[in-house]
Amino acid sequence: MDSKLVIFIAACCSSLFWTGLPSIHLTFVCLLLALICCCYRKSRLLGCCLLGFSWMASVGHWQYSLQLPLSKLEQAILVSGQLESLTHYGTDQRFNLRILKIDGTTQAWTRLVRVTWTEPTWELKQGQQVQLMVKLKPPHGLANEGGFNYQQWLLSEGIGGSGYVKTSVNNLLLDDKVSFRQTYLDKLLHLNLPQQAWIAALTLGYRGLLEDDDWLLVQSTGIAHLIAISGLHLALVASLSYVLLAWLFGIVVSRFYQLHHINLHKLALLGTLGTTYCYAALAGFALPTARAWLMLLLLISLFSCNIHLSLKRILLLCTSFFMLVYPLSIFGLSFWLSFSAVLIIIFVFWRWPAKHSGFSVVASLKVMLRIQLGLSLLMLPLVAWQFSYISWISPLVNMVAVPLVTLILVPLCLLGVLCLSLLPQVALWIFSLVDHILGFALYMLSRSQNMSWAVSQLQAVPFGVWGLASLGLIAVLLPTIGRFRPVIVLLFLPLLSYGFKPQHQRWEVDVLDVGQGTAVLITHNQHVILYDVGPAFPSGFNMGDSVILPLLKARGIHKIDKVIISHWDNDHSGSLPVLNHKIVITQVLTTGDFCRMGNEIQWQGLNIHILWPNDPSLHNDNNSSCVVKISDGQHAILLPGDIDGKTERQILALWGDDLKSDILLASHHGSNSSSVMSFINKVAPDYVVFSQGFMNRWGFPRPEVLERFAKLDVKLLSTSDTGQISFSFEYQSPAPAKLQTFRQDHYPYWFANFPINQNLRDF
Repeated sequence: MDSKLVIFIAACCSSLFWTGLPSIHLTFVCLLLALICCCYRKSRLLGCCLLGFSWMASVGHWQYSLQLPLSKLEQAILVSGQLESLTHYGTDQRFNLRILKIDGTTQAWTRLVRVTWTEPTWELKQGQQVQLMVKLKPPHGLANEGGFNYQQWLLSEGIGGSGYVKTSVNNLLLDDKVSFRQTYLDKLLHLNLPQQAWIAALTLGYRGLLEDDDWLLVQSTGIAHLIAISGLHLALVASLSYVLLAWLFGIVVSRFYQLHHINLHKLALLGTLGTTYCYAALAGFALPTARAWLMLLLLISLFSCNIHLSLKRILLLCTSFFMLVYPLSIFGLSFWLSFSAVLIIIFVFWRWPAKHSGFSVVASLKVMLRIQLGLSLLMLPLVAWQFSYISWISPLVNMVAVPLVTLILVPLCLLGVLCLSLLPQVALWIFSLVDHILGFALYMLSRSQNMSWAVSQLQAVPFGVWGLASLGLIAVLLPTIGRFRPVIVLLFLPLLSYGFKPQHQRWEVDVLDVGQGTAVLITHNQHVILYDVGPAFPSGFNMGDSVILPLLKARGIHKIDKVIISHWDNDHSGSLPVLNHKIVITQVLTTGDFCRMGNEIQWQGLNIHILWPNDPSLHNDNNSSCVVKISDGQHAILLPGDIDGKTERQILALWGDDLKSDILLASHHGSNSSSVMSFINKVAPDYVVFSQGFMNRWGFPRPEVLERFAKLDVKLLSTSDTGQISFSFEYQSPAPAKLQTFRQDHYPYWFANFPINQNLRDF
């Protein structure tokens, strides 16, 4: 039985490494073979393998089938549905919407989409039935080295599209009924306490009120798991509930002789199942909470039926059940963090079993210390791989924070929730006490975060390297490793030697995926220049935090030598203030100073030549863009900003054959007003890159521009299609450029590159 479960789980997890989904026909054949194999004892292992394979392939095809047709994506559509996200009052709301009707037609299957509404006409609440005029896109996100993969996250959450609400008289509130969870959030916010964001996170699992600085605090101190209602919190509620219910039921049963036959233990367990279900509902059945409750359900069911299974089998059954009920969750990080934490706790208890000699505070503290040290040490490779940092302060912080949160704050918050409706004044007193405790705790956390040794930032290290280090850590902790310990050092060698990279004479150009905007990184000898920095938005989202800084951090780069701003449109310069604040920039070059026609500098052996503008005051903002050619004498890239055809002809007249370049960043993102035939003929590039947003409203790159480039022998690339585009040149060598794209070469997996409707334009 165990081997069959392991094979099924492994087959499901193999989908993490697929670069594409098996065809529907192959999926059906595998399912049929799986059913046949399961009928014969000797082939059941193969049957379980094929069953896991066909199950995950079926889930993927099902998600594909839920995509909206192209006709619904090219125009605004009227949808009716239910708000599924908790919200708080604000002018820029982002929420999940469960679509029930599209243009008045009831859908056979509902679709979950993520929608933004700037300045909503009424206060949005979870549970409301609404009718909205929306414009949607398929699941899509920025794709860059070191950055957050939004598209993969959308899939793991079962979200089939994203978009925004358009202003319309048809935007209507159909039913104002709100969920009980939203009701309690509103009551919490009505208390207007200073730490209400943290109280909402601890009580309801709602983290939408936390600011960027709050997230930085919890990540750097390693307490993020405490503000996500998960197995730890559910186990606490289950324990408290069981003790309380057993005591209450015991009082009742002892007074009535007719009830003496009742098994108080089973009755208390069933009651615990009900109370934990309510708690999971209060947390919105977030995946970590739902997984923990399902595991509790399985354990109580087995006990009630007097079925005794080994811990290993229970764990395998739970994991298999999760993959059947929540198959998409394996593509999210939280599943693997939770799963790893459970395995580590089991390993700690196996390796250092607790001695049963009655209750002892000292013994309990020793057990907590072992668990915390085990989690901190063995989770380190996974956390470091995913977030590129090590929190040295985390074990110490968690030794205090875990008991404080689980034994004091969470029980107080739950008591406060119970009192919110019945005794609001008592609830205010309780939450005020929680607020004061949190205020002091956050002050101490801030002090610990500011210690110079608290956190070490790391460059990105591949999963395989950290995986070998994890095996090494486990091997060192095993009791019978003995004389093999010197051999285990070999498992750590890839990690220890990873930072010593061989010197090479290559320089690199990365056209970053920043949506509708431009950001180009030029790297040589671990020094970088940035041409434009991408946009920033009123919501606070910007390309500095989401794209540029994560990439530099992943490469171990802590300083930018020069930032060249082509012009001051937001899509080219919006993220500059963020970068100025968060990383050292030696020099910023603009058309107000250095960026004037004819200026030239040498940088790391590369020649940076300014071809335009002659006088910025004579042109509009786009046509005064800083046009730059960067060359090593053999290879060159031309960066023209947002100039139009008229300016291109002027530059052509001035520079002629000097425009020849290997790579051309298409002018103005592929606008039809740019990329005139005479200009692109003279540049004669091998590659043309369009830096533009996915399904942008201007239709860039325009079909007319694509037709003009089609007349040349040139490869066309788009950041919205391929993600980050990277070119590598041998310094001053005639060898051709080496091309890599993020979606095809760095992260080619199907779940992170959800295929778009084939009718969409493909070039």
